[in-house]
Amino acid sequence: MGQAAVGVVDGGVVSPAEEKPAATDGMTDARKVVGYLVRPESSEYIAIMDVLEGSVTDLTVAEIAAALATSGVRLDARLVEKRLDALKDMGAVSFRSDTSHARRYAEILARNWRYTASPAGRHVQRFYRQVLAGTVTAREIPIVSLSRIVSHLEQLATALGKGEPDAGRLDAAVLDAVSTVFTSHDDLDAALVGAEDALIGLADRFDLDEERTNDLKGLLVDYATRVAAELDSGSARAAAALVVLQPWFGLLAQAAVDASQARDLIAAGALSASRGGRAEDWEGLRAWFDTRTGRAARFSLRLVRALPGMHANLRRLHSSAGTASTRSRALALARAVLTPEIGVQIFQAAVGDHSWRKFYGQADEDDTGRNPSWRGGPQVPVPTLLRTVGRSGPRGRGAAPRDDTAAKAQVAEARARRQAGHQRALAAVLASVPGQPLDEAAARAALAALMAAARTAANGPRRTGTSGGLACTLVHTGSGTGILNAPTWRVLLPGRIPLFHQPGQRPSTAALAALAGTTTTDDPSAHTPLRITPHTSPNTPEVDTSDLIPRQEGAA
Repeated sequence: MGQAAVGVVDGGVVSPAEEKPAATDGMTDARKVVGYLVRPESSEYIAIMDVLEGSVTDLTVAEIAAALATSGVRLDARLVEKRLDALKDMGAVSFRSDTSHARRYAEILARNWRYTASPAGRHVQRFYRQVLAGTVTAREIPIVSLSRIVSHLEQLATALGKGEPDAGRLDAAVLDAVSTVFTSHDDLDAALVGAEDALIGLADRFDLDEERTNDLKGLLVDYATRVAAELDSGSARAAAALVVLQPWFGLLAQAAVDASQARDLIAAGALSASRGGRAEDWEGLRAWFDTRTGRAARFSLRLVRALPGMHANLRRLHSSAGTASTRSRALALARAVLTPEIGVQIFQAAVGDHSWRKFYGQADEDDTGRNPSWRGGPQVPVPTLLRTVGRSGPRGRGAAPRDDTAAKAQVAEARARRQAGHQRALAAVLASVPGQPLDEAAARAALAALMAAARTAANGPRRTGTSGGLACTLVHTGSGTGILNAPTWRVLLPGRIPLFHQPGQRPSTAALAALAGTTTTDDPSAHTPLRITPHTSPNTPEVDTSDLIPRQEGAA
């Protein structure tokens, strides 16, 4: 009859024109929902989501506009409807048709929708209000919670560590200890994350004012250092206890679920078990207390990283306050010792144009007056150390720089000598054939190129690498063993033969002739197995390759 069928969504009725297909961009999680926080009109979207998230019932466009006006945000109903359509496309809002007052079929087809925030939209809005919009305040790190965790884990390890895992040994005391461990861990983790965020926010700033720099100094010196020490020792004890409890993780998780009052709903999948009711929770707890990569170890590293930032801010503030220069320190000293005898002399030495007055000493004459002139005053000998190595900094042209021509020539000569030795080593390697003994310098140059080739990916039967002007190509034969011979060691390459050549050029004719009749195959290995062995005699017998290939004692 020219009319399409009507679909039912969430108990309401919508026309096919309003039915939206599912997202086809491969985004199956809630990443699209976060989009309204970064749009230019984000303040309007956030205000609308606040109204929807705080409402128990579904709201119409007019009701949303009225609630916005009550909170001080005045938006036209058509603009509110436009913003709701955008939120609906992002998945932050769900809708249904309001058919409770419909009297005609035409009213069913109209846009008389009621809106509510979707679960993903509520999560994003709460995340914004609780984390992004609020001011981060560092909470006290509850060391008492850490003590509870450590003591209960050690009690569990002592009670369950002996014997094979058995569900019959899990009594009510064990379940109470499990509940206490995870409850205390939630409290400890939340406080430690907040303290770490506050520490990062302060340590990454160079232009902190004096108050914020003092906050950082107090956080580091007076509090966080002691907390880090407690966390390090407590994490080590907790990690040791969790290693003992690791075979019990599955049984402990199942026992926690069985003791729950909602175990039937958990088994049906309607609810998720509380923390401790899954084996993954215990693995996450073990990772949290890891002594190398756990949260406590990362917190200690944050402290170490924050120290340079604190020192930089203190130096900057110290310099800008005018208390870091010699003149300002002298003035401060003059104010501190403001006496008729020496206060005036210190003041004149600080502000006067007489830098030589700053050489401290004591004259033999006592009757020269309180402030003698520099020309007619007593002679004061300059200290020996200052006279031999110090500089007084007179006005005018500065002292000539130190002549280091001889040192530069010596360094250049040593560099040229090393370069000549390296070139001789490269020439010896390029003139050799596969398996030929080399001297120590040539063998080390060849080993550097060989290791560079071993680290590269295979291109058919070859791997090529370059180091220090020498290239090495590892040819995969599948049988035999390639050898790099040095006077006291050698490198064995099962199934591969090394060919040394100049970068961008083919190996020499003699090297290629040594491979005549050898069959090459594509190299299927992701890594190149090799073995470095001592080689003290030229008569050392060849090594059987059948024992080398399966062992793979080293892989680049």
